[in-house]
Order: sequence, then structure tokens, then C-alpha cells
Amino acid sequence: MALLAALLAGFAADRLVLSRWHHGDGWIVLLGDVSDPLYETIVDEEEWETVRRKLSVQLLTGVQKGLWRQVEVEHLAGSALQLHPGRRYILMRDTFEDGSEFYSVSDVYRMPYVVGMLVFTTGMLLSCAGVAGLRALMGLLLSLAVLLFGYVPALLRGVEPVPFAILTAAVVSACTVLCVVRRRRYRLIAFLGTVGGALAASLTGALMVWLWQLTGLAGEGGTLLASTFPGLSLRGFMLAAVIIGSIGAVMDVAISVTSALAEIGDYADSLDAGALWRSGLGVGREVLGSMINTLVLAYLGSSLPITVLIASTGPTLRGLLNDPAVAEELARSLAGTVGLLLTVPITTAVAVWHLRHRR
Repeated sequence: MALLAALLAGFAADRLVLSRWHHGDGWIVLLGDVSDPLYETIVDEEEWETVRRKLSVQLLTGVQKGLWRQVEVEHLAGSALQLHPGRRYILMRDTFEDGSEFYSVSDVYRMPYVVGMLVFTTGMLLSCAGVAGLRALMGLLLSLAVLLFGYVPALLRGVEPVPFAILTAAVVSACTVLCVVRRRRYRLIAFLGTVGGALAASLTGALMVWLWQLTGLAGEGGTLLASTFPGLSLRGFMLAAVIIGSIGAVMDVAISVTSALAEIGDYADSLDAGALWRSGLGVGREVLGSMINTLVLAYLGSSLPITVLIASTGPTLRGLLNDPAVAEELARSLAGTVGLLLTVPITTAVAVWHLRHRR
């Protein structure tokens, strides 16, 4: 059923995009024949090779929809997409002042496959996890809505990144906890544990930014962001990235500890505060090992291109640790790790207080 839903969703998305594509200088095309490179040339002193090819394409959008055309595209050698006959691409046209036209294949047309895969994954989640999967999906959608339609537009309007990131983390935590934690009386525990871990991560990150004198320019996209929006605080952006990036792992730990203590509190009323405290810390230790790995490897995976570039220069350990790009990734990873570590005692303390108060 998930596969069938994915196929239908991909087909519907494809029909919708093709019917509403109104880009005057761009078309979705079906690629026919692809010629060998016509010639290669050396441009300037950088020794860039330019390759020109002739393509046979069928226009799938626009006023000439359905017609086949012969076009000549140009691209830098080694930088173009792999062109395969029978697949669909986005063809763009640039018109210059002298009337000349330049065609290029800007990207692969992948919308139906993306939509289909999203629907398939959602269907698998719902079929395997049932109501719990539906609650998790609702929490994810609410979190994405808060981030994409609340936090990001607010940043572009010039709000302070770090305080608003903490507020956003609290809202995201509330949305997820409401959807995921089934026992209503334990939701406050998971929420306070998550917010406490996020605050610990932000304070640790702020301390490292101050001690290490990080600017935020060395990270991926930092220079481009600074040149596009010169008034933005990149240090604040880096701290906000620490908070937003760690919130998922912190929330996972807080909810895991809360769920374990909820089971203990419901079925072992005779346990005293000390036993509950030790139980919460024991559960937290079991969870922390994998979650710290998850957090650090997620940061490493997102910065893998810059990591490969740094490693290719053969730096020494001293130079590697002092590199600003490495330092920024270390700051994110270490701040998130501290947030995870402190989430366990914070959540456990709140849970113990709550259970004793309820009794």
C-alpha cells in the first residue's frame, strides 16, 4: 500500500508540475540523443576546459510542448550533470544583449521521485509504528513548520538568533512532547528536560565561541551568508545552529528517561527518591552512548566536504585543532554533547520531584 501510494503521489506531482510550469526561459525536457563533445577550449589563464554538446530534446512544457528540438549546450568539463537519454532534465536559456542565446542543462527533473519517496517513507512509518508513527509524524511536521515558517523568516527580519533559537527550541519541544509522550502527566518532565539540555548546550557553545574567538565565517556557507546579508550576526547564527542541531538528540534523551521513569513510577510506587534517581541516571547512561555518537557523526557528515579538503592538505594535529573550520565543528559537537550529558540529570531531577509530589 505504501508503494502504491508513492507511485500515485509521484504521478500526481508530475502532472501538477508539468501543467503549472510557466518559466519563460526554462523548460522540462525529455532527453533524446546526446552527441560527443564538439570541442574543448582553454578559457583565460585558469585552464578551465569548456565542453559543448548537441542535444536532441522533447519539450514537455511551454507553448511548444511535445515538439523535438536540437540545442547546443555548453558547460565546464567535469562539472556537468551526467546526461542519460530517456531521462528528464531542466533546460535553461540565457539571452544576451546582442541577441545570442546560450542553453544549459541546469538540473535533473526529480520532483516526482522526491514526492514519491516522501510518501513511501511516510507510509512505511505509519504501517510499522501505527498510532505512534502518526504522532511522531505530526510532531515532525509541527517542528518543521515552526522552524521554516517561524524561525527562519524571523532571522531574515533581524531578530537576535540565540534568544529566539531558545524560544524556538522550547516551542519545538512542546510540539513534539505533546504528540509523542502518551501520558499527559509526564509531558512536563520531558519538556523541562529538553529545554534544560538545550540551555546547557547554548551556554557551553557561547563559552567556547568567546574563548576560541570564533567568528562563524569559517563554516560552510558562512562567507556567502555574510556577503548576502551583511547585517547578520554570524556568531549568533553559529550558536543558534548548536541549539537547533542538538534539540533532536536532547529531546530523544529526555523522552527516553521520562518514559523509563514513568513506567517505574506507575508500577513501583514503593521506590524512594534515591532509587528513582539512580534508575533515571542508569537509563540515561545507556542512552547517552549511542546519542553522542549520533550527534557527533551527524555534524561530521554534514561537514564532510570541508573535512576532506582539510585532510587533503596533510595538516599536523596542532594545525588541525587550530583550524577555524575544525574549531567551529568541534564547538557544535562539544556543546551538543554537554547538552546531552546534562539532559539526563535535569530530566531525572524533574521526574523525581514530580513523582514524589504526585504521591
